[in-house]
Amino acid sequence: MNNLVLASSPAEADALEKARARLAETAGTLGVLTANVQASAANATGGDVAAADQAKLVDFAEQEFLPLSASLIAALASAGATDAGAAALAAVGARLSARVSEAARFLARQDAPQRVASAAARVREAGGAFLDQAAELGLPVLAQSPAVDLARVLPAAAVPDAAAPGTGGCACGGHDEPGPSELDTRVIPHAIRHATIFGALDGLGTGRGILLVANHNPLPLLAQLEQRAPGRFTVDYVESGPEVWRLSMVRR
Repeated sequence: MNNLVLASSPAEADALEKARARLAETAGTLGVLTANVQASAANATGGDVAAADQAKLVDFAEQEFLPLSASLIAALASAGATDAGAAALAAVGARLSARVSEAARFLARQDAPQRVASAAARVREAGGAFLDQAAELGLPVLAQSPAVDLARVLPAAAVPDAAAPGTGGCACGGHDEPGPSELDTRVIPHAIRHATIFGALDGLGTGRGILLVANHNPLPLLAQLEQRAPGRFTVDYVESGPEVWRLSMVRR
């Protein structure tokens, strides 16, 4: 579909693409944070690592996801003054955002591993549903609305901080780190593939990684990653084609 047709102007078309990439990054971060929680919750000796992963997902939901969703819902409500479809999307988005908030609060209170894993899945399910609706339906509506400047809708993205609390495990050596989460890029739409991967990498703490699966050698992605975060990740080829490439990507 041609986004220039969807948008009210070339500037809004550009804003639409940037907003879609931002939502894809958010989805990538949400996915890897959830996977980390579930992996560490399944590890009987996870200890401080599990608690740190749990806290990081809660912080991301409350400090990054919910402000972003609130901005989108407010913009849709504004467009809804003259567009019944936008108003309906705002209402659905508000319900999904409330589910994320409730699930994050529930997650923060849990200490039993099974409940932690279940609560993390609830955060991801509701958050993923919101992001899918926003990307497929909400953003095109906003790009067409004369009442909304899409370039100003989303709040500024936080700068990843490798030293931030809760980004990795403790340094005592007394716990087993959970294995890396697998990110299969073959199932991610091409238009948002790199943004989703960058979001997943942004969700990693120091010493944590993902196993990236691709159907080609992702040299353009690696070049973009080095420009975006020079020297921040160690990349090793686990499998090098000819049909599948697997790369271990670990945050330094």
